[in-house]
Amino acid sequence: MTSPSTGPVAGLTTLLDQLTGTPDTPAAENDDQGTPQPVFRDVDQFVTGYLAQVIERRVASGPTPGINWCPRWWAHPEALSRLYALWRAWETLRVNDPHTGMSIWWRDHLDPHLAVLTGDAGPFARCGSDRHRDPEALPAEPAPAEVLAQFPDA
Repeated sequence: MTSPSTGPVAGLTTLLDQLTGTPDTPAAENDDQGTPQPVFRDVDQFVTGYLAQVIERRVASGPTPGINWCPRWWAHPEALSRLYALWRAWETLRVNDPHTGMSIWWRDHLDPHLAVLTGDAGPFARCGSDRHRDPEALPAEPAPAEVLAQFPDA
């Protein structure tokens, strides 16, 4: 993809090149068996190098309305699990459905997960763009053995 080398368009070009697998991007790399390799090495690279760059939302700050986001997203088990799932789905759809996979990823994966992550009851609800509050686990008591014994895999 040929485009300007400076400004916001250059950044967009880099992000789009990751999808198309142009020769200068990691998306074009295959292993010894010809299997495409992930564009991003891990979920951190995916969130910081892609997701945080392409998502444009106002982040709530004091009385300013917006989405809830935590700069320490990785410190929230639910967020980490959801973002890991988003990364894996992105990598899979990029390779297995290069024509419509990204649209499917946005609609079926990112939109619902992002709504939960950033919603009023989501894992980032008590955080802000400049602060982190430790997550609080749901109260849960161990199930009695007689309850577990009722399941076929007990």
